[in-house]
Amino acid sequence: MAPTQSGKIILLAEDEFSIRSLVLAILQEAGCSVIVAMDGRECLEKSRQFRGTIHLLLSDVDMPNMTGIELATQIQIDRPAMRIMLMSGMASGMLLLNDSWQFLPKPFTSNLLEEWMRQLLLGETPSRNWTARWANKWGSPENKNTARTEFGC
Repeated sequence: MAPTQSGKIILLAEDEFSIRSLVLAILQEAGCSVIVAMDGRECLEKSRQFRGTIHLLLSDVDMPNMTGIELATQIQIDRPAMRIMLMSGMASGMLLLNDSWQFLPKPFTSNLLEEWMRQLLLGETPSRNWTARWANKWGSPENKNTARTEFGC
């Protein structure tokens, strides 16, 4: 990741251990500090306990106890300056987004995650063309397992 990300504080909510561990490693390697939660409710509690600036929420959409959509809605009230990026393996997640949120479709590469975070933290909007191409190719349930295999997730 570019130096812009170094020193940034990221709030990560992901219920799947393997994805959470992988994303955490990518973020830490880039020099980010990461506050990690296993579901939306835990993430919201950690956000409310943390007194400093959190630059970005990176959350799965489908989680137990509180969905990523519910979490992002509450985070936006509590911390209106925080950037929000939701991720999901289901293309339908794109339809649920607030205009100021970004959607990162799973599976994704570390390079794509890094590029989108760089753009968000600079105040830019990541390209939705990639998201549309992903949805066209992998959006149907029968293609989901193929997508995970091809991208190594």
